[in-house]
Amino acid sequence: MNSMDIFIFRSINNLADIKILDPIGVFLARYSVYFLAVFLIFKWIQKRNDDKYRVGLLISVLTAFSSELVGKLIAGKLYYHTQPFTVLNDVHKLIPKNVGNSYPSDHTIIVFSFMIILFLITKSFSRYNYLVFAVLVGLSRIFVGVHYPSDVLAGMMIATIIGSIWYQLLINAHIMYSLVKKYNRIENKIVDRLEFE
Repeated sequence: MNSMDIFIFRSINNLADIKILDPIGVFLARYSVYFLAVFLIFKWIQKRNDDKYRVGLLISVLTAFSSELVGKLIAGKLYYHTQPFTVLNDVHKLIPKNVGNSYPSDHTIIVFSFMIILFLITKSFSRYNYLVFAVLVGLSRIFVGVHYPSDVLAGMMIATIIGSIWYQLLINAHIMYSLVKKYNRIENKIVDRLEFE
């Protein structure tokens, strides 16, 4: 293991000594994916009349799926190491975690996959909040003792590269807008029927 990786891990993980930070770190590390799912459903409903935004959300799902495949089937096969709490002493392990290959960080891949696309489709300054959230989730995985910085960095890079490629290829693709419009027609019929009742 790279000594710099261990040094950065220790620097972040030792912040768990500041007990007030523990609930924040644990929430981000364990529950951010659930929070993200609820947020994405909310955005899908909120952007009912914004086809481009909905196309972006579909691209984010594709990004998450393909980034996970790359992480598991390529990156994870090329490099292997177990979680830091399995090999280092005095690790602040704040959440339960099965032992296995911690490279790359799945949580980081998932969160960055969605956040990078939301960043790209949002034009206001608030777009940077998505990146801040994604970085905090990545750091939280180090904070709670289950990933090295290299795991998180690899997850960030995989999701960002794949997300940027999918975005460029699909954000103006006719097939994506056709899918959204077909879904919208079904959704509108359901909503109209519910309102009529």
